[in-house]
Amino acid sequence: MITILFPAGAFGSTIEYCLRNFSLELESIETSVLDNGSMHSFNKEFHAKLIDEFDQFDNWEIATPVYPGFDYLDPVTTVQKITNRLSADQKLILIHFDTPSQVYRNCLFAYHKINEYANLSLKNKPRDWNSDYNCVADMQTYELREALSFLMDSTDNYLQVINQAHADWLCVTPDDILYNFKNTIITMLEHCNLTLDPANDIDNFYKKWFEKQQYIIEEFQCIQKILKSLQGQSSEWAPLSIMGEAIVQYCLRSQGIEIACYGLDQFPTSTEELKRVIIKGTQ
Repeated sequence: MITILFPAGAFGSTIEYCLRNFSLELESIETSVLDNGSMHSFNKEFHAKLIDEFDQFDNWEIATPVYPGFDYLDPVTTVQKITNRLSADQKLILIHFDTPSQVYRNCLFAYHKINEYANLSLKNKPRDWNSDYNCVADMQTYELREALSFLMDSTDNYLQVINQAHADWLCVTPDDILYNFKNTIITMLEHCNLTLDPANDIDNFYKKWFEKQQYIIEEFQCIQKILKSLQGQSSEWAPLSIMGEAIVQYCLRSQGIEIACYGLDQFPTSTEELKRVIIKGTQ
């Protein structure tokens, strides 16, 4: 049995697909990469979103539990509770983060690829803003942006997940998957005692898959450019997604820079506009 333990948005579906389609031992899947870059076009065998699901299902080829799940525990606690339910003969692949930027970028991947991501992540937060709100659709744009920006307060906890790893786990980062895809997949196959299919088309799949990730990668690169522009040459940019704006707001706040977010439904699209809404910190 194989377990792929990953944070939502960090390519767990892609890895299950690759293990099945590029090995000789497992049955392949007929599916394709969706336009949003996800591999959510097939039903994963055992995609546990609640820890208690492990008490109800104890036999699988590939399990893909996410951390944190709908239990709304912190990432480290979720990983601890899941791994306590796994048998010693598990082949476990842990997808983890080793830099804050990977955490921020993954929020962007999750937002673009997971339906209802904002509703699922914010849970009861809309009511914290207004008791008349029932879901994120009721929130004003500036409220939603600020609420999403606080999701990254869990960054340090995500970075501590690697400390839960056992010596016999295979640990990889999203960067390994994004930028060293073929070698990472082959290493995963070897770790799981699976045989690489000599007729594999990993290179062809990766080319098509990676192209579908570009819009998210480019948006994150734009976010990094925006943050750097406050210390250097002024810049202009195309409108970001609401999650992209939330990442900018979080990163500024973590640097001691606050923006006048109340009523800011249209986010700045230039350095000069951004500087005009800064109320605390570098200007």
